[in-house]
Amino acid sequence: MNNKRTRRPYSRAVLLAAAVTTTAVLAGCQNDKMNYEGPQPSERVRNDRAPYARVNLDTVVIIDKALQTQDSGKLAVERSSARRTPTGTLEVFAVIRNRTDFVQQIELRTQFFDANGAPVEGPTTWKRLILNAQSVNSYTELSINTSAIAHYYVEVREGR
Repeated sequence: MNNKRTRRPYSRAVLLAAAVTTTAVLAGCQNDKMNYEGPQPSERVRNDRAPYARVNLDTVVIIDKALQTQDSGKLAVERSSARRTPTGTLEVFAVIRNRTDFVQQIELRTQFFDANGAPVEGPTTWKRLILNAQSVNSYTELSINTSAIAHYYVEVREGR
């Protein structure tokens, strides 16, 4: 009796074919996703440095890094809100404090949203605001639409 193992001549070929098929299927799945043209579900882009980055309605946001320092920041949003005018439009206001010892020139704009959070009006044009050293100044903006407006979002950047 022979104790040597008997080799099946097709076993390596079968394993090789299975490996090639698996690789081709996996590569094909990845390529199908990459080459797909047409609508695809959206994905939220995660950023470890800003895990909560998103549009928060009814807020004023300083978007320019030049105005943000590690200690306390050059600006402070002291107050912001909105109210209905007699004509039914929404008036947004923000009170901004200059925390520095020199004059700051900033720009602000507003975007308006409906009750569901969908944009109703495009962003307004940038409005320039001059802040004297260690002072407070205010910004106001009016919506064009009346009843459709429910929320606002104000962006602040350094003057250009």
